[in-house]
Formats: sequence, C-alpha cells, structure tokens
Amino acid sequence: MKRLLFIGLALITLGIQSCQSEYSERMKKAIELKKKHNELRNILNQSDNQSIKALMVDIEKEINYQAIVSGNENLFLKELWKK
Repeated sequence: MKRLLFIGLALITLGIQSCQSEYSERMKKAIELKKKHNELRNILNQSDNQSIKALMVDIEKEINYQAIVSGNENLFLKELWKK
C-alpha cells in the first residue's frame, strides 16, 4: 500500500514538474515574441506600414496561442504583459 502511494506521489510530482517546464518554455517564447512586437511597434510609430501591422497581428496571434497552450491563459498573458 505504501509503495502504491509512493508511486502515485512520484507520478503527480513528475506531472507538476512537466507542466511547470511547459509553462516556462511557452513564456520564454512569448517574451521573445513580445520583444519583436515592441520593436515593430516602434518602427510603426515612425512610418505607417501595412506589412508591419500584419506582422504585429501575426505575433499577437502566436502569443495568444502560446498562452492557450500554457494551460493558464489569463495568468500567462497577465504575467507576460507586465514584464
């Protein structure tokens, strides 16, 4: 019985670590996308370029995808945009 409890706890621990790792990987990717988004916004402020606007929309979509896949969309986006 103790062995089954230990195995169960070990599996839960591995699952939690896996989720945390996945969240961290998604956040790293989203932070890079946010940097690109900010760079494009700065360029866009200097000139009204439709292709830059389109790139920004694509980046926003990718960031939202990363948020959904992270498992906690609201927290992910809140954490990302406050950085």
